[in-house]
Amino acid sequence: MQSLCGALVVTGTSSLVPRLARGADISLADRLDLLYSNQFNFDDLGRPRISVGVMAAQREVQLSAPGGLQALPSGDGGTAILGGGRWRIRVADAKPSKQSFRVVLDAVPATELRQVDKRAKVWRGKGFDVSEREVGTLFGVSGKVLDTRRVLLTTDLFSSEREAEARARELAERHGLIPRLHPEVERRASGRILAEDLETGVSVEAEGVLWFSPTRADKMTVHDVAHEGGGGSEDRRYRGQIYVAIDRKGELAVVNLIGEAELLAGLVPAEIYASAPSEALKAQAVAARGQLLAKVGSRHLDDPYLLCSHQHCQVYAGADSEHPRTNTAVDRTIGRVLMRPNESQLVDTVYSANCGGHTEHNEQVWASPADPQLRATPDPKLGEDFAKGIDAANIQAWLSASPAAYSKPSSSHVASAYRWTTALDPAAVAGNPEVPRSLGDLQRIEIHARGRSGRATHATLHGAREQVEIHGELRIRRALGGLKSSMFVVDERRDEFGRFVLRGGGHGHGVGLCQHGAMGMAADGKTYGPILNHYYRDSKLVRLW
Repeated sequence: MQSLCGALVVTGTSSLVPRLARGADISLADRLDLLYSNQFNFDDLGRPRISVGVMAAQREVQLSAPGGLQALPSGDGGTAILGGGRWRIRVADAKPSKQSFRVVLDAVPATELRQVDKRAKVWRGKGFDVSEREVGTLFGVSGKVLDTRRVLLTTDLFSSEREAEARARELAERHGLIPRLHPEVERRASGRILAEDLETGVSVEAEGVLWFSPTRADKMTVHDVAHEGGGGSEDRRYRGQIYVAIDRKGELAVVNLIGEAELLAGLVPAEIYASAPSEALKAQAVAARGQLLAKVGSRHLDDPYLLCSHQHCQVYAGADSEHPRTNTAVDRTIGRVLMRPNESQLVDTVYSANCGGHTEHNEQVWASPADPQLRATPDPKLGEDFAKGIDAANIQAWLSASPAAYSKPSSSHVASAYRWTTALDPAAVAGNPEVPRSLGDLQRIEIHARGRSGRATHATLHGAREQVEIHGELRIRRALGGLKSSMFVVDERRDEFGRFVLRGGGHGHGVGLCQHGAMGMAADGKTYGPILNHYYRDSKLVRLW
């Protein structure tokens, strides 16, 4: 038995290869601090490397690579423990993190100090004890300083996440907020990583985190990666490195540390059809790159990685999801991002599948100040009847007319994203997300407010026993069984089975890039620069690396 660095134990027959590099020069505590920080580093080509959570809450995971794996207890550059092609990793002596949670009232760019003070004063005037918390990051590249920081105005501190969520829902209904929590870690999770080479019998123990990389230039396989939303699992291959760390629940998180270009190669085809016109794929690659950078330091603040691989961040399915056409789009837009007119801030390049013919103001969907680059915008093909926006007066005609638009797909298998009809069982709504079971059978849906695109933003569900008020585009969709969007109307008459008939348009929140609209514009000969500028008003396309 040999002990290395006081935090590592190796047993069995192994090959230890010491190297000289920065990874071995920092302490275990420093390495763990980096996992939870809002920082990312750059590779030798000056391109970012991002840590993406592939799995969490695991008691056991298995990794493999055809030419063998090496364990790297100090990360890049430290001692390498050479092993066989398949490893099993478990956790021992684990303790979950101790957390508290604050309810978020507002979010303001950190550069707008006057706006921060103004909004804080408004909330204090309503009787709230307001605290400020900063998220996001500040980094420099190619002579530019980029600032993605936001100041969260928070209130009320809870030790229980469930109690904090209940308070957030209460404030949402009272003040028209979209419920959101800010986690604060009082004590990180801890535990020992137990790694066993299933071919050679070598076992390695490490505190808190253990890195792995392929011995040869192979991809690594993470076995039994669960599908988002349930429904089974699959083995997935990944480029770059994998590290296994203790997550906030005291279980295992599997994280892919990968270059930005390789990450986008596995992400873009998971977010848009690889068969889309090439200029639409380029627009998607730029938007996805912007989302990677904009979300660093603002998501997963209590996890040992920067971003997740699910819809909450962006869908990333690993190397096996790559496609030559989307790889080309990523390569031909390397380092290009959208920036605000001052060229010191990134545009928040959010996107959705189909805007339904009209995009939406950001503040109508999320609790945030109006973003000058995320303004509700009509499809270029629309005539004057709907170009000024959709409201209660014209939404019936808007949905019935189904006017020509770039976002109206010609392909029959995706046409239902532009206009759709669904039936809603009144007995099946109670118990949905955002809806208490005490609602009883749904009797009426009342829409109080709509955004510029016609999306419902405030609704009341009238039930047989009580009623529930819901603020927020996504919350309304979830409450009604997972609608494609909240751009809908309810027919006066129910169907033959007594169900509500909802007629709607669009798929997703509708803010920023409309993927189907980009595809239509590209098919009409427009290049990715003008496409992006249409959806992100007054933005500038800049190359950073």
